[in-house]
Amino acid sequence: MANSVQSDYQRVREAADLRIQLLRLENALIDQETGQRGYLLTKDIEFLEPFDEGVRYYAQVAASLLGQIESVPELTYLQEKVVRLIGMGESWKEEYGDAQIRKVMAGGTITNTELLRGKERFDSFRDLEAELLREVEIMRDERRVELLNGLYYLFAIIGVIFILIQFFKQYHLQKGLGRIASPIIQLDQAVASYKSGYIYSKLPVYREDDEIGRLVKNFDLMREEMEKEKHDLQETYRMINVLNQARSVEEAYRVALQSICSLVPCERLSIITRNGDRTFSIKAVFENGTFDYRDVPLEGEENDIYEMLQRGFSIFHNDWSKYRTNGSLTDALYEQGIRSSLHIILKKDFRVLGVLNLLSVEPNHFSALKKERLEMLSPMIVTALENATEATRIQDMALHDSLTGIWNRRHFDQSLDLFVKRYEQEGKNYPFSLILLDVDRFKVFNDTWGHPEGDLVLKHLAKLLETCVRPGDIPVRFGGEEFAVLLPKTRLEEAEIAAERIRKQLELESPSRKYTITASFGVAEWSEGFDRQDLIRLADEALYKAKESGRNRVHAHRQEQGGESA
Repeated sequence: MANSVQSDYQRVREAADLRIQLLRLENALIDQETGQRGYLLTKDIEFLEPFDEGVRYYAQVAASLLGQIESVPELTYLQEKVVRLIGMGESWKEEYGDAQIRKVMAGGTITNTELLRGKERFDSFRDLEAELLREVEIMRDERRVELLNGLYYLFAIIGVIFILIQFFKQYHLQKGLGRIASPIIQLDQAVASYKSGYIYSKLPVYREDDEIGRLVKNFDLMREEMEKEKHDLQETYRMINVLNQARSVEEAYRVALQSICSLVPCERLSIITRNGDRTFSIKAVFENGTFDYRDVPLEGEENDIYEMLQRGFSIFHNDWSKYRTNGSLTDALYEQGIRSSLHIILKKDFRVLGVLNLLSVEPNHFSALKKERLEMLSPMIVTALENATEATRIQDMALHDSLTGIWNRRHFDQSLDLFVKRYEQEGKNYPFSLILLDVDRFKVFNDTWGHPEGDLVLKHLAKLLETCVRPGDIPVRFGGEEFAVLLPKTRLEEAEIAAERIRKQLELESPSRKYTITASFGVAEWSEGFDRQDLIRLADEALYKAKESGRNRVHAHRQEQGGESA
């Protein structure tokens, strides 16, 4: 009976492992789709690296998944769907992933129809995977029921044995039978509740050192393990879900460390990353419920970390009083009471992100099981952190002008909305102004000197704006040869002075000795009753008047009693 229970438990674990493999297969295809989408949007070949790594990882997971299905006869009924699922992912990669990347590399463009077909194939993959996951979940639940049934029968047999003993030795064992039957009944009730999915039913209080006592003790240990495994599984799913929804790199690091602390409680967690100059820094720290996100250079611990990365194995330091890493930071932590640590290499395939460090005030706090669980989570954490980093980079690129590198019109609109909201909250205590400037006779310049030289002028003007404006001012390429500067906490007169300073500097500095560049400026201040278009329109009208007045000058829009004047 015990062997049957053990076999049932192994079958439950097989179903859980199958679910994990399916999720890994999905993550590998998501890596490919993310890299492909990033390349199609930016044409940056750096996006092809996660795409290629996703392809390699997909092949590894697919082989492992098929191997698992073929090695367990009870799972072969899923083989057809698993093969079809793997084939759908491979066909997406061949027909849409590789094909669209090659098409863009050859100078072509991807139509909306092609993108929609690729998305439909990707969604079909996820639908089939969801169907498989549901089947695996049903299979796992059925096996859990079988496991609980086995336990139920075991306890039922024990109960029958003791009832037979009572029947034949009723007189001599009546008093002892009552004492024995009570925990058996409670155990039977507990098994029934576990079968229904409720694992928190109380076990009998039975402290005698006999078969029943040991059975109650072992059953209690099994229940605690089931509770812990359920908690760890829920926390892992929650961590993966929240990590994938992280909107910034800082949030991704915070969620990762907080979730790991829930899985493996300890006093301090940190992530160490490697810098471009081969030094190491602490990127993020979670200590006693407080999260800190800032780069802190290591002071002496680099050699041990570099050696660990070279070996490629995560390590324990079970007792810091006997051995710990050399370094001033480690010494300071030891003085604060840290006595053991676990160091997990954060890697996925051949990419190493850094080192996850868990520290405890208790010696021998970390076990091999905790280490194995964190190593299994390592690729998911790396993927989430890399995705958050890439999403932040793409978002930052979307707010900058590709030619000049300064803010673009989209960022201008977002900033103007924030300025208006601030004005609505604080009124005249938060004045702000807008400068619009336009390179004089830029079309003639391009016709004379050529567009490459015109691009050089635009880059020069963008750099000059970044140099001349104050911290907090927002220089923007507004469109074509037109630029803008948003000036918070600035009255019209101050903005006019700033525009004149920029005008003079541009007139004095030129990207070439062959010509002189000038610009005309229009200035306007936000006023009560304006909308966003009013401010832009009035600054544009002032700019037009500056050009009418001879160019290379600043013109400010002023509001007078009874109407407008310039």
